[in-house]
Amino acid sequence: MAAGNRRRWFLALDPIFEAGRQGKRAREWDVEDDLVAVALLGDVTIDLSQTRNSPAEIAIEAYAVFRDVDVLVAEGDHVEMSGGVLRGDVPAVSQERRDRVIRIRGHTVLGDVTVRAAAANHAAGA
Repeated sequence: MAAGNRRRWFLALDPIFEAGRQGKRAREWDVEDDLVAVALLGDVTIDLSQTRNSPAEIAIEAYAVFRDVDVLVAEGDHVEMSGGVLRGDVPAVSQERRDRVIRIRGHTVLGDVTVRAAAANHAAGA
């Protein structure tokens, strides 16, 4: 992490801490420069399709241990993936049309790191 960058952690420890509660996904949020997702016995979803403010480049470290990390991106996001067992169905975006660049490094143990474009009705708030 570069000096001055902001970082946010996403942690899923189901069923250890869940106890019947279910988390709610924020509709719009301010995105930090670095995001770290740890899915340990629970799934993590990072929704970048509806953000208020976000940097031009976002770095995501995703750790999927026995569960999954899902990343939803908006139309116009360019995604670069590295690591092991990464899956994605995100169309390529030309450099002139890119809104931001999302770099994902995935680490998995019997889990998946998946990237997909958010559905148009989801991005519209439906």
